[in-house]
Amino acid sequence: MAKIVITVEDQPDGNVKVVATPNFETMMQMNASGAAKLTSAHGYALRALNAIIEGSKEKGPSQIIIPKLIRKGPR
Repeated sequence: MAKIVITVEDQPDGNVKVVATPNFETMMQMNASGAAKLTSAHGYALRALNAIIEGSKEKGPSQIIIPKLIRKGPR
């Protein structure tokens, strides 16, 4: 079982600071070494970090995207 914390913080200069614990590089090293198996939580966190990286490359005003979580199975 894994716990990944992603913190998104506004900075006084107008930028946004994003910190992941464990960080992206650590999770990639875990995957490459094979010493620790990545979990679904790691997969979600890596996808979120990739989306943040790609979003930061876009020019112009940012758009707020509210993801929809789809659950399968009985409720």
